[in-house]
Parts: sequence; structure tokens; C-alpha cells
Amino acid sequence: MMISGLKDSRLVLVLQTDHSRVAGLLAAHWGNAQFAEPAPYASMVLAAEEHDAGWWEWEARPTLTEEGYPMDYIGSVKDLGSVWLEFFRRGIERVAEQDPYAGLMILMHAEGLCTQGKGLISHMPDFSAIPEVRDALDRWEARREELIDRLRGSATYRDFATDRELWRNFKLMEVFDQLAQFICNRYPFDSAARKNGPSNRIGHVPVGPGRDDAVLTVDVLDGARARVHPYPFDRSPLRIPIPARLVPDRRYESEEAFLHDFYRAERCVIEYSLHAE
Repeated sequence: MMISGLKDSRLVLVLQTDHSRVAGLLAAHWGNAQFAEPAPYASMVLAAEEHDAGWWEWEARPTLTEEGYPMDYIGSVKDLGSVWLEFFRRGIERVAEQDPYAGLMILMHAEGLCTQGKGLISHMPDFSAIPEVRDALDRWEARREELIDRLRGSATYRDFATDRELWRNFKLMEVFDQLAQFICNRYPFDSAARKNGPSNRIGHVPVGPGRDDAVLTVDVLDGARARVHPYPFDRSPLRIPIPARLVPDRRYESEEAFLHDFYRAERCVIEYSLHAE
């Protein structure tokens, strides 16, 4: 889950699966006269929208930290251990059954979560020295090669499965995820309380074939709006609804007590928008 600031002395919880939907919305509207649309389009949007699909089973019955608080996605490796890696194994295979290119993108994203975005995202921790993570990376590498071989043998996907295109699309996946994190883990949008997670500057942003990568800057205007420069989307404003739950900000004595509040939590929709000007 993503745990944002307070609303009436309550925590704002956004599920990882709902964060994924925001990333998918960003991917679906990515592209204009300056920025190339993702390609293959349906595969990239599906990958962005389902990149955290493996969290579903845990979020159906979320657990607490050792201290008895709702578990934030940052720090989940410490609190969940190897269970966290299993989320991605399930998510990769679930999506790969529908679309092998989308499954490959989610696999590469999972690798990136363990390796500072394959070296692109310096603020992320590097987990690759942890034995369980190293084992998962080895398995994912073998699975990655299987999927790439399959895609390169497919008339539908072979043009998008070159090393250059795979790297470009991996970078796009990281942009969709980083921007969706920036959006979802802040409440209200102009809150300065969130100290971890992505900053308002996102680098290594693919623009189009033969063009240098850009750096996106997100300038928050108020509690619900932000300006993005350069602007990569097909409409302005781009409205982003985020489902959320409100739970008491307290330490829980048991998981059962937390689930009582979690399941009965007031639901709301956070409405943000991104603007070109």
C-alpha cells in the first residue's frame, strides 16, 4: 500500500493495485507532437496497468509491520522478505499468459526494483546482494531470455524486441511507475510531508526514436493540480482519479483489529490533474 498524509486524523491508503491503474492511465495517454506514443501500444499500457498485479493476494488481507502499523510499500522488502518477490513472480506469469511482451516488461521492472532501476534510479536501494533477491534475479534472467526469444520469433513483436526497443520501453515503464508513485503517495498533492519516494524530477524519459531523453519536472500548483514540463500527454488537463481508504492513524494490537478498520474504511476518490500550462 501507499500511505499518504492525514485526512481528519486518518491515514490515506492507496492500494498498489490502484497505483498500477494510475500508471496505466498515464501510459494510455502518453504521446503527442513531441513525445512518441508507446509501442506496441496495448502491450505497454497493459504492462503499466498491471505491473503491481502480484500484490493483489496480499492486499486482499494486508498485514502489519512489526510495530503494528499499516505497511507502506517503501520498506516492504524488510517487512515482507521473500514474500515480496513472490508477488512479482505471480504478476509476471499472470500477465505473460495474456501478452508476453507485457509480461516481459513487468519482469524487467521487477529486476529494476531490486537493482536501482537497472542503474537508472539512484534514490532506490540496491537489494541485489540479498541472497533471496539474487536467486530471484537469476530466475528472472532465465525467464527474460525465454520471453525475448519467443518475442523475436513472433511477427507481431519482433520489431519491438530488439535490445534498443526493449531498453527504451523499460525506461518508459520506470517513468510510468515513478510518476504514478509521485502522484499516489501524496495527500494532498502539495503536501511536503512525504520524504521518500520519487522527487518531482524524473530523468531518462524517452521522447522518440533518434531523440535524446528528456527530464520531466512536476511542479505542484496546489492540493489537486500539477504542471508537467515538458508535457508528454495527449490532453491537458489529464484528470487522475485515485481510489483510497481512510483508516485511523494508530498502532494496532493485532492484524484482526487492523482488518476490522481496513474493511470498514470510508472510501473516497482523490481527484488530481496534470496540466501543460
